[in-house]
Amino acid sequence: MSSPDAPGGPIFTAPHAAPPAGALLTAPPVVRRRRPMGAVALTLSILAGVVASGVAGFAAFGIARGAGTEFVARGGQAVDWRLLSPVRDLVLVAEIALWSGTVLGVAALTLGIVATVRNSGRASGIAAIVISALGPFLFAGLVLLAVAAGAGATTGSGTPI
Repeated sequence: MSSPDAPGGPIFTAPHAAPPAGALLTAPPVVRRRRPMGAVALTLSILAGVVASGVAGFAAFGIARGAGTEFVARGGQAVDWRLLSPVRDLVLVAEIALWSGTVLGVAALTLGIVATVRNSGRASGIAAIVISALGPFLFAGLVLLAVAAGAGATTGSGTPI
């Protein structure tokens, strides 16, 4: 045997330290990643489907109640867009709700699909897809219901109840 100080080095080396028994059989620790894409898509779809629909429904009720009085007073003849002049602020609110709901709904649908495909918040992504797909139907239903309720809130003489 040669000495450890010899130029060729030692012939025999000490074995490396072995890992503890059973360490090779355990799975590595699971690190939970944050999956915000699905949550962001779900938040956007709720804003688009529920909040924008509620705001538009509220505005549609006020529009039908305010413009409905003029419409009833004129005898229901041809629709004149000047009837909306007294409620133009509510018409603007309804239009902003429509367009913001559209943009947020398309963004939520896109992010929901991407989150589902990438498995980055899959359950939230699927919920976002469903809510954003049903959002336009909820929007139309609430606006129709609000217009009917607002028109029904006027008397036959055209004055609000």
